[in-house]
Amino acid sequence: MEANTFASFSLGHVLKFAILILLAISSITSACEDNSTIPTNSPKTNLSYTSNAPSNSTNTNDFKTYIKNSCNSTTYPYICYKSLSPYASTIEADPLKLCNTSLSVALNAARDASSAISKLLNNDENKLSSIGEEVVQDCLGNVKDSIEQLQDSLDAMAHLDAYFDREFQISNMKTWVSSAITNDQTCYDGFDDMNVDSTLGDKIRRRVLNVARKTSNALYFINNNIY
Repeated sequence: MEANTFASFSLGHVLKFAILILLAISSITSACEDNSTIPTNSPKTNLSYTSNAPSNSTNTNDFKTYIKNSCNSTTYPYICYKSLSPYASTIEADPLKLCNTSLSVALNAARDASSAISKLLNNDENKLSSIGEEVVQDCLGNVKDSIEQLQDSLDAMAHLDAYFDREFQISNMKTWVSSAITNDQTCYDGFDDMNVDSTLGDKIRRRVLNVARKTSNALYFINNNIY
């Protein structure tokens, strides 16, 4: 009787112990499965997608600051910044792009001046004396020469890295841009003491002066930003 009671008691304890072991194993397995993946809304996952890159607006402001600082050393800093800042995203903070863009700006100004002078010259309402017409024609020729010289400089700029004689080409660019400024000045000075309507003369001179100043800024960048 006592042996049967002891056997029954021992068997009961063994079964309880076995059940406890099974429950423990089940809990451990569930815990491991729960930690095998990270929920998509967890802080750790969100941090992995956080970007510290500056926004486009921040980049543009940085580029404009670069342009402003570069223009401060030119002869005409206000004109320089005003004409180049709209191209900040193109220039970025690249000295060669700054040179290229400043040349393009000067070339566009020269083309606009040439077109405006041609219209004024061909306008019948502008009564020019023979001497006055000659002065304006000479000025137009000077501006067209400037256009050609600025275009040559831009062409050389576009292929600067392909040239074996890089220094020679840079020297050519400096010569061409300097000559363009001289041509603008010759046009401007041509109206002094000549029989040209003052209103007409002032219109032409303002345009040509704008070209000369932008070209001067371009020359500064060529002298200081290309190596």
